[in-house]
Amino acid sequence: MQRLRRLSRRRISRSDEGSYVIDGPLLVREALESEVPLETVFFEGSFFDRADEGVLISELELAGVHVQEVAPESLGRVLDVAAPQGIAAIARQHTHDFGEICEKASLAKRPLLVAAGVADPGNAGTLIRVAEAADCAGVAFTRGSVDLFNPKVVRGSAGAVFRVPTAREVSDQAVVDHCAESEIALVATVARGGIPPEAADLRGTCAFVIGSESHGIPNVVESAASIGVTIPMAGEIESLNAGISAALLAFEAARQRRRRAESEL
Repeated sequence: MQRLRRLSRRRISRSDEGSYVIDGPLLVREALESEVPLETVFFEGSFFDRADEGVLISELELAGVHVQEVAPESLGRVLDVAAPQGIAAIARQHTHDFGEICEKASLAKRPLLVAAGVADPGNAGTLIRVAEAADCAGVAFTRGSVDLFNPKVVRGSAGAVFRVPTAREVSDQAVVDHCAESEIALVATVARGGIPPEAADLRGTCAFVIGSESHGIPNVVESAASIGVTIPMAGEIESLNAGISAALLAFEAARQRRRRAESEL
């Protein structure tokens, strides 16, 4: 349980051990079905009394996962998440090389999302979730972004983190270089001065660079961008959070790709 506490609460522990925490029955099941390498699953005694959850425990045991019962309400004392749900797993981390993600995106003609210094775990989880829903080829988190395996990121992704190719600790220059090598157009989201998303041609392979609300996009990336896109907004709102911005751009790109496919029929 002490290891579970460390991995849940300390980024350096997750990095040193190459492991992370998955919390809740839905995510544990999705991890199992996605063949995420699970090391140990902890569950509270009352959890096993519920029929569906009991089936999950049996499936984990059949898959060869080490399962350990713990005292009631003990997970709530060690996990750094709101409303623990009676079961948690320790899993091995799984990441991808950004260059390889770019190559596959280019071949498949699918977009990427680049989170440039996005520090909020909820926004980061939403970015990964959006990437899967909008059929993006992957997500990259630059240096200075939140830890990809923060429990709140994992929960916020709604299981997408198990399936979407994701790179972390990517340097700003590496974003520019790899996208250039794979002929991927950089599309920078900017607070002002850009064109509306619907006016941009987003049908080809492009990387949407989403910056933090407070710092925006790094200069080296913005200067290499093919176009800048600004989301039109009414009222006195100055900006949208990273998750919403990513969703608007990714789904506009998906709409344009569908329109192109329909026109080619």
